[in-house]
Amino acid sequence: MRTFLLAALLHVVSADFTLSVGFTDDMVLQMEPEMASIYGDAPLSTSQIEVSVNDGKSVVETVTATVFADSSWKATLKPKPMGGSYLITATCKSGCSGLDSNSSVLVLQRVTFGNVYFCSGQSNMALSIYFTFEIPEKTAEVLSGKYSNIRTFMYGSMGGAMPSYTPRYTTQVGLTSWYNISYSASIPEPTDKGHVQVNPFHSFSATCLNFGFALTDLLEREGKPVPPIGLIQSAIGGTRIEQWIDNSTFVSCKNGTPAYNSNLYYGMVTPFVNTTVKGFLWYQGENNCGEVMGNSMTKVGYGCYQVAIVDLWRRMFSAAEGTTNKLAPFGIVSLASGGSEGHGQHMAHMRWSQTGNYGLLPNPAMPNTFLAHAFDIGDPWGESNAYYQNCSRLDPATGKHGPNCMEWNDDTWDADLKYLYPAVKNNSAPFFMGGIHPRIKSPVGRRLALAYYNSILGGTDVFTGPTISGCQMSSDSIEVKFNKTLLRNDKIMVQDFNLTGVVESLSFMTCTGASPYANESVCACSGWNYVKCTARGAWPCANNQDTFWYCEEGPGWKPPVSVIEDSKKMIESDGNLQWVPERNNFETAWVATPLQPSTTGDSITIDLKQLNTTGGVFAIRYGWASHSTDTCCGANPDVAAGYLPCNPAACPLMAASALIPANPFFALLDAKSGKCECLAPQVCDE
Repeated sequence: MRTFLLAALLHVVSADFTLSVGFTDDMVLQMEPEMASIYGDAPLSTSQIEVSVNDGKSVVETVTATVFADSSWKATLKPKPMGGSYLITATCKSGCSGLDSNSSVLVLQRVTFGNVYFCSGQSNMALSIYFTFEIPEKTAEVLSGKYSNIRTFMYGSMGGAMPSYTPRYTTQVGLTSWYNISYSASIPEPTDKGHVQVNPFHSFSATCLNFGFALTDLLEREGKPVPPIGLIQSAIGGTRIEQWIDNSTFVSCKNGTPAYNSNLYYGMVTPFVNTTVKGFLWYQGENNCGEVMGNSMTKVGYGCYQVAIVDLWRRMFSAAEGTTNKLAPFGIVSLASGGSEGHGQHMAHMRWSQTGNYGLLPNPAMPNTFLAHAFDIGDPWGESNAYYQNCSRLDPATGKHGPNCMEWNDDTWDADLKYLYPAVKNNSAPFFMGGIHPRIKSPVGRRLALAYYNSILGGTDVFTGPTISGCQMSSDSIEVKFNKTLLRNDKIMVQDFNLTGVVESLSFMTCTGASPYANESVCACSGWNYVKCTARGAWPCANNQDTFWYCEEGPGWKPPVSVIEDSKKMIESDGNLQWVPERNNFETAWVATPLQPSTTGDSITIDLKQLNTTGGVFAIRYGWASHSTDTCCGANPDVAAGYLPCNPAACPLMAASALIPANPFFALLDAKSGKCECLAPQVCDE
């Protein structure tokens, strides 16, 4: 492969001398030890381009660009130290006939060098900070001069895709500007017929910005140098992972969706693959929840694509030696509660597939990656009845909250999130399409920054939540062990959670033979799915039922593919979410389980005497969503009724100091050895 990817595409030669999209005044270029690049298009393949870098006092570097057969050009600079305010000039020295003196010189002003991060995915990455509870505090902080090290560049928007079916290694499509957020937050926002024209700060990705905020805070707290941070947003709502990879990567995994492949990779990623970046952030998966989750080990479905996109982007961005690191850090956000797009039966396996099916990051298939879980940070008011109970708003008739609303207690809130308590109580942030887009994004950014700093930048604290390493079952208890190395100097904290009511939640669950629907085979099923029958009682449904549940991930009979496909068509014709499947009775085999932390802080104990274990104990799971309930508050009737919000970060198992949740898992129990076995390739056999 040539060191400049533009050579891969021959296009119509332009008479213009241009910089490609992403190169504007106020931009951040990647600092040392990597080399930053500047590129664009020349009038001719024989043009001569020279790039000079002035530090404000004198020219510190002059580079002759390489011009390729397609008339594109690229100049790679020597590594530059952090900071500065540079004037960078690109001059077409020859082969520029027809251009006047102004058109043959391109100037970038107030350029600085720092760390650049590429933020991508679908709607929860594209969701602007305007739609979050954090917006008043963060706007005030930014306007006061805090976070003046952060600059942003937004390519596309929630619905503003720029697709292509061929690579755009240089392009003028979607030209926009870099902004220092201290300035962009101050731009007035006029109101036109009730619609606020959001400024470039308020319109930028909340997840990406909160990562920048949290990383800045963390570096300052640790006494480390705080570099300029450049955030590039290229994320589009309602998209699938197949759209963000190239054609050859698409066919390397089985069970993809051909209609959606590659158009955003070519249109919205390739314009930046010659930009040197420090790392990547990825938040996507909602629109893949209705598809095959698969497994990276078998090269099937989302599990395969998640590993593949990391490999592809690293390979393409690092093609030129000395630019982006070949193992550039890659951060991933697991899907939040409420993000299944009507396919809640797949959420557990989706989150597992987001780790390449290893249950944590990094892992052997995905080195130098890091993870922020969001399964416990759904929207506090979500899709509950709070609006109709007037608990998430004041009753327009009385000016008060409804009579059934519960008294609030902020002592139950995570310490880092208490500042959001008034905004959540007043429900002051606007929804964007409902609970699928949680309006709390600061903990997502904080978890990304903690994981990045402690796993890659040399921090010594915990970078991932408690991670199962093994079990030991006796006649009256189960000890669940967690990886001591990964816990570092932290301990497991067991938070209060409701053990009554609906059991199909993200709580710690144990599968026993006590239910009339339960047996060892039922407990071994890690993922259920359903088909809608053509009529009530029609095959394969039982009498007077229109839903047939089957074990999709595990043992048991599966319907023929034709029955599954016909069911999908019927559900789609009903408008997807209008038809609701009947309850999966097999889930009654699982019961919410009381937990006791050990004195050493690296294990928990299940007291089997408190459970009905008639028929045996076969499996345990944690953070493993079922179809009907994907929330840490699933057993709280007051939350379900809309009398209270679901507190963020309310799931039972957390790292006590770092306040990050345990990694979800599903493990079978061996009655003879008393040990547990996780789903391959995840290992928990200690």
